[in-house]
Amino acid sequence: MRKFFKLLTSKFFIVALLLLAELAIVPATLIWLSLQFPAVGTYVSFFFGVIDVILVLYIINSEINGEYKIAWIVPILLIPPVGAFLFLIFRRRKAPRRKLQKQLMHELPQIKKLYERQPDADCKFLEMGGFAQQCAEFVRKESAMPASDCYEYKYFSSGEEYGAWLEKELAQAEKFIFLEYFVISEGKFWDRVHKILKEKADAGVDVRVIYDDIGSLLGIPGDFASRLEKEGIRCLCFNKFRPVVDVAQNNRTHRKIAVIDGVTAFTGGINIADEYTNEITLHGHWKDTGIMVRGRAAQNFTAMFLQLWEMKNFQDGVTEESYEKYLSPCPEGKYACLPFSDSPFGGGSNICESLYLKVIYNAKKYVYINTPYLIIDDEMKRALITAAHSGVDVRITVPHIPDKKYVYAVTKAFCTPLIKEGVHIYFYSPGFIHAKSIVSDGNACIIGSSNMDFRSFYLHCECNIMFFDEEICEDLHDDYLQTCAESELMTEKKTKTNFLRKIYRSVLRVFAPLM
Repeated sequence: MRKFFKLLTSKFFIVALLLLAELAIVPATLIWLSLQFPAVGTYVSFFFGVIDVILVLYIINSEINGEYKIAWIVPILLIPPVGAFLFLIFRRRKAPRRKLQKQLMHELPQIKKLYERQPDADCKFLEMGGFAQQCAEFVRKESAMPASDCYEYKYFSSGEEYGAWLEKELAQAEKFIFLEYFVISEGKFWDRVHKILKEKADAGVDVRVIYDDIGSLLGIPGDFASRLEKEGIRCLCFNKFRPVVDVAQNNRTHRKIAVIDGVTAFTGGINIADEYTNEITLHGHWKDTGIMVRGRAAQNFTAMFLQLWEMKNFQDGVTEESYEKYLSPCPEGKYACLPFSDSPFGGGSNICESLYLKVIYNAKKYVYINTPYLIIDDEMKRALITAAHSGVDVRITVPHIPDKKYVYAVTKAFCTPLIKEGVHIYFYSPGFIHAKSIVSDGNACIIGSSNMDFRSFYLHCECNIMFFDEEICEDLHDDYLQTCAESELMTEKKTKTNFLRKIYRSVLRVFAPLM
């Protein structure tokens, strides 16, 4: 009862209620007009009928993803004028990220330091040639992130291991600590991290935290940012959840970044909350993965963090004095890699989705994928099926115990046609798998924060790192096979369900891009 009362009085519930009230105003007003003034209602219906036709024609001829087109056309035609109203508010717009980034670089020349190329790293990719070089060039053009390398790495096959190493590295910080997480939730894990952050801030270390407001909404108090600021920890609450109907509410920072002194960086699927380290149990055993890198690759993660921080500062009229102090010199590394970020702010390619497609089409022997959600477009579906039909061992591991039942139902809807075409789908029997990775043929892998769904590929700020090294790929490959051994292989027979559930999943699948 106490938890229920807490939910009713939470910021999330109150803001969500106000948003629903805002959304109800227009249809309620139109219904009232139709009842009070029938003639006016007729004209209004005709007007919105014309608007619906115009919007449908616009959507059909637009360059947006085909699944998004269907997801919007259906409500526009079925529930006029509500569908049109929702589309005009929530449609995907191209935000001026690239324009802002150019403005930043023009007016703040020091920000260029964040994107300086590393000639010898470029040479590594030039020597490798072929697929690796193509990927490096693609990332550079689409994100401005340079090709890089690291002299040391550590792969984490569990959140417990990740958390222990993160705490150890934070305790050794001497210059700065940058943390950016989708979820920060008060508990044992955060308490340990928080204690270290306070000690470091008191010792003069530059400590900064970015957290997503929606991702962390139920796990921290409303004055969380101001509390940290009082302790000397600089804090940014990204994209505050407000009672305003705005498409920007869809754009979250889903990234998981920790940078220590510009030399060491962490990323992966693990947030700072107790379920990720299995200190509490929410959905069975929580399987997650992450990676730590040392070397110049950390500079790319520093750039990702500061870019988001500086865009906010720039819009507020506040700027950093210099970025030189954040670019720690590092020796040339053994492992060539591509740390990159994805963002909804701009008209470029969806970098992570594009690199996933490249890996799948380049595969000759196997492609192994971990994802908590499987909600993909036709292009990704076609790539997976094409690989499977070409004799490639294509495997995807998803959770057995869901965190969101409706999303789980959509995942099952997308699994069924893939299974019929020879893609092997595994359900992680012990509980919930939150890992996000792809590994192929022992020569290419990606690990980071991106799920295989529309939100990660199109709407969120994400971060990942791509490697072309056999040693690192072997770590992901071996861990994946171990996960498969603990999972249940789905078959066509096991995916069969009753008629009503098929209808339910089909409807959810139509609207999947909007979830």
